[in-house]
Amino acid sequence: MSTRTGRARPGFRGDVEGLRALAVVLVLLFHAEVPGVLGGYVGVDVFFAISGFLITGILLRQLASTGRIALPAFFAGRARRILPAASVVLVGTALAAWLVLPPLRARDTMVDVVASALQVANLRFIAQETDYMAAAAAPSPVLHYWSLAVEEQFYLVVPLLLALVGAVAARLRRSPLPGAFAVLAVGTVASFAVSLVLTSSDPALAYMSPLTRAWQFGLGGLLAAAVLRTPDGVAPLDPGGLAVRRGRPALRRVAWTLAGWAGLGAVVWSALAYDESTPFPGTAALWPTLGTVAILAVPAAVRTARGSVGHLLALPPVRAVGRLSFAWYLVHWPVLVLADAAWGPLTWPQRVVLTLAAGGVAWLVLQGVESPLRRSQVVALRPSASYSVGFTGVVLALTASLGAGSAVYARLEGEEATSTQVRLDTIFEPAALARTGGPVTPGLTQAALDAPPSETPCLGSLSLSSTDWPAECVVGPPDGREVVLFGDSKAFQWSGALRDIAIVQGWHLSIVTKGGCTPADLPQTMLQESQHCETWRDAQIDRVAARADVVIVGSSAAYFDDEEAADRREAAWESTLGRFAGAGVPVVYLRDTPTPEVDVPSCVSGALDDWDACSFPRAQALRADPLLVDVALGDVPGVEVVDVSGVVCGTGDRCPAVLGGLLLYRDGSHLTATAVEALRPELERRLVETSALGG
Repeated sequence: MSTRTGRARPGFRGDVEGLRALAVVLVLLFHAEVPGVLGGYVGVDVFFAISGFLITGILLRQLASTGRIALPAFFAGRARRILPAASVVLVGTALAAWLVLPPLRARDTMVDVVASALQVANLRFIAQETDYMAAAAAPSPVLHYWSLAVEEQFYLVVPLLLALVGAVAARLRRSPLPGAFAVLAVGTVASFAVSLVLTSSDPALAYMSPLTRAWQFGLGGLLAAAVLRTPDGVAPLDPGGLAVRRGRPALRRVAWTLAGWAGLGAVVWSALAYDESTPFPGTAALWPTLGTVAILAVPAAVRTARGSVGHLLALPPVRAVGRLSFAWYLVHWPVLVLADAAWGPLTWPQRVVLTLAAGGVAWLVLQGVESPLRRSQVVALRPSASYSVGFTGVVLALTASLGAGSAVYARLEGEEATSTQVRLDTIFEPAALARTGGPVTPGLTQAALDAPPSETPCLGSLSLSSTDWPAECVVGPPDGREVVLFGDSKAFQWSGALRDIAIVQGWHLSIVTKGGCTPADLPQTMLQESQHCETWRDAQIDRVAARADVVIVGSSAAYFDDEEAADRREAAWESTLGRFAGAGVPVVYLRDTPTPEVDVPSCVSGALDDWDACSFPRAQALRADPLLVDVALGDVPGVEVVDVSGVVCGTGDRCPAVLGGLLLYRDGSHLTATAVEALRPELERRLVETSALGG
């Protein structure tokens, strides 16, 4: 998403600069959480289509005129235009994160900065299954660099493919354009097909993968190719756009004018109509992408006329924002994330003010780094000079992140060295509960790994074709009472304790859980973050009902925060629990544990002298659960409730993050396995008190 400016020159399009302004404003409004612009993330799609049109167009014109691609010069241009500004912002972000963020989160940010500097940020976040639109509880200050990485990965591959097309065409003594068009067309169609599949099966991968985004660049590239191949008087190297053909010029002018406005309408409509629940990219990405292509396709004779979209976009104030778009895009997100970390959750007006302030910093980056290096004749004339500039920027970003990271690691190692193992049997004694600071168990650097054993395959994609569950997920005497733990990751967090309880109580326990999949029968359309939940749940309920003597059900209450899902809550639970009741299988429902919604280990890493700084409001953490009321009123026969949330949260109006030196959470939602072990006696007592599991 580079920003290219300059004086009027052959082929320069002011409306494209204005399109960049539209794209960045949509993203800024989305990140500022301005009401009504919940789909502003489509600004990234606008950037992708613009880039495909301009950059692929440059490659195609070079291929048409010379029969080859000057790869060293092309990559040098990318290095000169992209890396300096991106690297300067990364350096500033690394240093600011070191100063502002708690140590554990700062450590993770330094890894993110390294990935961003190496143009693989999207792969890093995909590996973490980051939900970009939902903006995770503690988002990375460089999360937005995923889009830059996608673009650079695209332009690492496409020039090589076009160069190969040129070489083959030269040997065959044919024009390279038909082959180039075919390559772009096939790649675009294939990418769109992959996008459709992955959007439903793996949303995080679909959102940030170059494989699912290439079609957006490809559509822009195909438009550029169409310009080169257009007959009826358009020069093959004309970068100005499709011409208004002769014959009924007035009608064609009106048609193109309407097409341009329709394209703008499609982009704006997407930003206003979409939100974080919209499956994306998939088919939803067609509207902003095709809308952008429609605007780009408007002929020069039409787009420069008053009353056209091109004329609006080419107005000087709009173009000024477009020139700033790249730097503003880079700067605004770290400002928002770091301010949020320093001052607490920001309101949307505060985010707007900070976004505008980030525009001032972006102007300094534009004037001090981006424009001088782009315009420098000394740098531009020699590819080696551009490589040196780009390489220097990357090295500076890596140095800043590794240097700050080393300082953070040293601090964390010092804290881990003083950490002591707490005695779990003394956690709830008054002396332990009186502690308010000091080392914690598990250690902060190990907290994220303090999960139940055998996480795979017991939590994940169970085979729908198998009639049995994996052996790793079954424990206890084969002739014991058949007990099944069924639910999502909040159910699975209890699996370690339940394994031990099953052995003591003589149960034959099977663990059937899948992350992101509530056992309540909610439609897949309401659970975009999960993979094939509806199919998985439907198959497993039948198997559980046929096999179990008792089923222990656990689920996050967060699925029902959405208004539509909340309306379906009663019917969703009635469907699932009714199927168990129909099979005569009693249910023990584990109430969801308090949810901090902040990364607790990261918070505690910056508050070891005062754990209370990381406590969180009880009213927000313990979501209302009407199913508990229905069970208490006897409206759900065959279901009993086990609730240990009071033990975790205490009796005050705030829930602790640490109890007696025991770190309760390994992230912003799940208990540590060590905390679960401390709670095991209480869990066992309450389970055996139920009529389903007692006796």
